[in-house]
Amino acid sequence: MVARTRRIRAAKRLGQHFLIDPVAAGRIVEAARVGANDLVVEIGPGRGALTGPLLAVASRVVGIELDPALCALLQQACGHRGDLSVLNCDVLKVNFPELVQSEGFARAVLVGNLPYQVTGAVVEQILDARAVLTRAVLTVQREVARRMTALPGGKDYGVLSIAVQLRTRPEWLFDLPPEHFSPVPRVHSSALRLDFTSEPPVRVEDERVFFRVVRTAFQQRRKMLKNTLSSLVGGQQDVLARVCSGAGVDPLLRPEAISMEQFEQICRGLAAYSQDRA
Repeated sequence: MVARTRRIRAAKRLGQHFLIDPVAAGRIVEAARVGANDLVVEIGPGRGALTGPLLAVASRVVGIELDPALCALLQQACGHRGDLSVLNCDVLKVNFPELVQSEGFARAVLVGNLPYQVTGAVVEQILDARAVLTRAVLTVQREVARRMTALPGGKDYGVLSIAVQLRTRPEWLFDLPPEHFSPVPRVHSSALRLDFTSEPPVRVEDERVFFRVVRTAFQQRRKMLKNTLSSLVGGQQDVLARVCSGAGVDPLLRPEAISMEQFEQICRGLAAYSQDRA
C-alpha cells in the first residue's frame, strides 16, 4: 500500500482527477492480470491509488507523471522500494518501446487513468507501441470507451472504433461514477481492457491506404459512401459503384454501417482500379 503522505490538490491546468475509490482501484489492478514477472507502465499515477496495489503483484512498476509534486509524493511513499521508478515527463513524449527495452523487458502491461484532454493522442500512441505491450487497462471518459468498443451500425462507431479494434481486442469492463474521483469530474468514466496478443480480426494489406479510406468515409459520416468516397476515384460514380459491388457493399450506405472487413475489401478494389489505370 502507498504510505500516508501530505495531500496534494489536483492541478486544474493538468486536468487531474484522482481515483479515490479503493474497490474500483482493486478491480482495475485485477483486470490488468499482472504477474510476478511483469513490468507495469502506469500513466498518471497521481497520488498512487493504483501504484501500491500494482507494486504488490508486479516485478517492477514505472510511473509516468507530469506533475513534479506528485512525483515527489510517490517517491516519498514508495521510494524505498527498488521495484518502482517515477518519470517526471509528458507521456506523449515517451517512447514506449525504448522504455520497455531499457527496463530489460520484452513486453509490458500498461495501466492508466488518462487525462480527458489528451485521451485520443495517448490511445494512438499506445496502439503504435502494441508490439511491446501485452495488455492495457485504461480509464477514459465513458463516451470514449463506447466509441472504442462500438460495433458497426451505431452512432458511436467510427474511426476510433476501427483503429482500436483493428489493432487490439477491446473489452469494456465497468463504469466509474464521478464520485470515484477527486475532484469530482463532470463526466462519467469507464475502465476497459485492450488485449494486444490476439490475432488481428482483419488482414489489412496497407494500413496507410486503409485508414485514408476510413477517414475519408467518416469525414462526413451522415453522407452515403457514393458521396464520401467519390473523391478517391476522381468523382467517377460508375467506378465507385464497381468497387463497392466487388466488395459486397451498397454505396448508398453510410460509413457507420460498414465493417472493417468491408472497408478492407473497398481498399483492395481501389488498389485494383489504380493498377488498371497505371
